[in-house]
Amino acid sequence: MKAIHLKLGIATLCVAAGAAYWYYSPLIALNQMRAAARENNAESFNERVDYPRLRESVKLQLGAAMNEEVKRSDTSAFGEAGTAIGKMLGMAMADKMVDAMVRPEFVMRAMEQGTLHPRPHGAQENGPRKPDRKYTSERVGLGQFIMHLEPDNPGERRMSLVMERHGLASWKLAEVRMGAPAAASR
Repeated sequence: MKAIHLKLGIATLCVAAGAAYWYYSPLIALNQMRAAARENNAESFNERVDYPRLRESVKLQLGAAMNEEVKRSDTSAFGEAGTAIGKMLGMAMADKMVDAMVRPEFVMRAMEQGTLHPRPHGAQENGPRKPDRKYTSERVGLGQFIMHLEPDNPGERRMSLVMERHGLASWKLAEVRMGAPAAASR
């Protein structure tokens, strides 16, 4: 009788450990990505990023931002024609720019710094380390986990990293969302 209880107890512990690992697997994946970014280990980082989905996400957000800007522009006949041509040229350039920007070194730096701004020329590669960024997280269904990075300064945009499940407990970065600028504190 003792053997049955022991086996049942071990099986219960295994199921509980598996469920805990499954539940915390997006946080584990994010921590592994952050460690790879800190160590500048592009190979390890790339295993956890879906670059085609990430590029498409950035292109869509850039297009939406451009459309908002166009809505606020000149509405005369010449203005509309110029706006349409400018929008077409802008989107063609934006697509190329996004393809060039969404590379491992840029995405790793964005994740570590919490912003999509490139490092200024002359900035030190191994400068003083910033403390880890503050964040909140949310789970959307069983297959999506979103980490919202809090901006350092008032007026900056809040960046959110969207992880999607690939397999049972494997996660990949699929989207970066740039929210509205944070309200300035008064």
